[in-house]
Amino acid sequence: MDVRFVCPLCKKPISELRCSNCGSEFSEKAGIPSFICREMYATEVDYLDALRIIDFWGNGWEKRFQEPDHSNLFTATQNELRVLVEQDKDFHRQSNSVMPLSHEEVAGKVVLNIGCGAGSEALVLASIGAECIAMDITMPAARAAEQLVEKLGGECVGVQADSRYLPLEDCSVDLVYSSGVLHHSPSIEKSVAEIFRVLKPGGKAFIMLYATWSVLFVQQRLMRSMGEAAWETGTRKNPHTTTYSLSECRR
Repeated sequence: MDVRFVCPLCKKPISELRCSNCGSEFSEKAGIPSFICREMYATEVDYLDALRIIDFWGNGWEKRFQEPDHSNLFTATQNELRVLVEQDKDFHRQSNSVMPLSHEEVAGKVVLNIGCGAGSEALVLASIGAECIAMDITMPAARAAEQLVEKLGGECVGVQADSRYLPLEDCSVDLVYSSGVLHHSPSIEKSVAEIFRVLKPGGKAFIMLYATWSVLFVQQRLMRSMGEAAWETGTRKNPHTTTYSLSECRR
């Protein structure tokens, strides 16, 4: 799968992970490009906030990958992985989730999965025939998603990036899928603007956000909790979550 990355700051083409236009430099680890750098953030405080987010979720995913509800993906054979993917598809159908499962809608399309996590969503999308860009703000998640899809024989490119600064060309993506992620963005307005920028004319975004008036989040507010306890490691606590009403989602 051929993905032409651009500088997340100035949106100009890059060569060997360096932008010839603004001079920003990026890195790579185990074949996964990382488009995170200090210059992306207006202030030192903004940069340190981004590092805290990366630290919390990165360490959280490293822990979660070892737990039974995720580790089975990595120990499964290719045939077992196919069975798990079909079970995931059934779950999405039964729960009426925002996952696009239509072959006509997904097959052969470039799909950007923002916040790919353990890779289960990228697996579903690739199994339907999508060319999947598995993006996460953490390196462990981006790497895991790419490896799992390749194990299944699908098309996938993993990339570490901030949803507020997508390293993709304008009008280069057919579909965006992001479930349970963008409410963790410190500026969802920037993230949504970036989604509009990279979508092709007529492209679609499938996005799930946490609901303000769900029973779960009412309870968490009463407990003064930011949630995501399953991802906590050491003294690390969830650095940012915002919930949304239906009218706020529409806006």
